[in-house]
Amino acid sequence: MNESVSKLMSAYLGNERRIWIRRPSGNAGHSCVTVFLDGELYRDRLNAPCIIEDLVSRRTIADSWVLYVSMQSEEARWKECPCYPPFAKFVVEELLPWLAEKYPESRKASRRVLVGLSYTGLAAAFIAKEYPGVFQKVISQSGSFWSNECWLIKQVASMKERLPTDFYLDVGTGETQENVQHREDVLQVVSQIDGVKRFRDVLLKHGNRVKYVEYDGGHDFLCWQQTLPAALEWALPIGGSD
Repeated sequence: MNESVSKLMSAYLGNERRIWIRRPSGNAGHSCVTVFLDGELYRDRLNAPCIIEDLVSRRTIADSWVLYVSMQSEEARWKECPCYPPFAKFVVEELLPWLAEKYPESRKASRRVLVGLSYTGLAAAFIAKEYPGVFQKVISQSGSFWSNECWLIKQVASMKERLPTDFYLDVGTGETQENVQHREDVLQVVSQIDGVKRFRDVLLKHGNRVKYVEYDGGHDFLCWQQTLPAALEWALPIGGSD
């Protein structure tokens, strides 16, 4: 695996985080850039690096630059992920230009994909809204669209034009809990599955292409690990964007 580790200081967020970078093994000019939020979780709990290497070696996904972005800290995650504009600015205005400067060959990548789970699944969709067209596809695994009284769902519903992004949304059939007090200042009124379905329906009403998957399980890393290969095959097909 051709991987390196760097650190990136964010002026927008006022903190520094670790970035793991996987370089494509093939022709960089025909590759993609895939950004995983919650980098530690995808690496340590979902084993994403091994999943990607296996899919690439079997030629079931296109080769890709892969960036795993550290959450920096648990406390930062609570602040940065629920539709926080400085976090969107960090990803688009700092992280992507940093990659282009560090690895000029990455500028030739033809597509960009943004990936997140739970709170970062929400953040990925928010970034797609704030910067239309920067990411052609978003993978949101059990996205927390219930956040702040379904604020993002309402925002997307009020848009006059559809977002130029395709979405993969998955959620567990067991994610039915309502009125969950996560923290003193964070109340989840609607269930995870209801929030994801509401976001799906808003996207479909706008004419977006959506791949929606319900799996048999709950809000669980093992479930997300099992659905990730198919999500990546959807997002990174060989030879095209469909």
